[in-house]
Amino acid sequence: TLNYAGVKNVALLDGGYNKWAREGRPQSKEIVHPKLKKFQGEMNRNIFVKKDYLLKNMDNILLVDVREPSFFAGQKKAEVAKKAGRIPGAVNLPTSKIFEKDGTFQPRDVLRALAEDVIGKDKDREIITYCDTGTCCPTWRFMLKEVLGYKRVYLYDGSIQEWTSDPNAPVQLNNITK
Repeated sequence: TLNYAGVKNVALLDGGYNKWAREGRPQSKEIVHPKLKKFQGEMNRNIFVKKDYLLKNMDNILLVDVREPSFFAGQKKAEVAKKAGRIPGAVNLPTSKIFEKDGTFQPRDVLRALAEDVIGKDKDREIITYCDTGTCCPTWRFMLKEVLGYKRVYLYDGSIQEWTSDPNAPVQLNNITK
């Protein structure tokens, strides 16, 4: 969201507030009232792609489905999806693999190995992440682009919800495209 809003210097707190508190770091109950200031950012709409773009460029892009393998294979389906399966040609890199059991991020070398095993080492290849509703795919997009240095990583925020709502958009189950 901050990248979209044009904020340039974005970071993630590894482990979030829960880890911060567990480690006994400083906390406050003070209510902060920041001074209003006009926001100077420029919306970065270039991080998103639309369904039409996918349909026109499927042979030239790498689609990364970040859902769990059972959803990727079409064995399960989210309620928002009209049908089970994935966008044809997609590879699977589940968002859950980004995290350790305690909710912190995997070390950079582990993330790199996970990514390279699924998407390869070509940092210039166009990569588009998607999930069920556009809420999980930004995590791998951030990791690939901001942490691992892949240059052309985008989001299809319409994701499976939008894709499967179109009766003409193909869906792949295991190795069969319907």
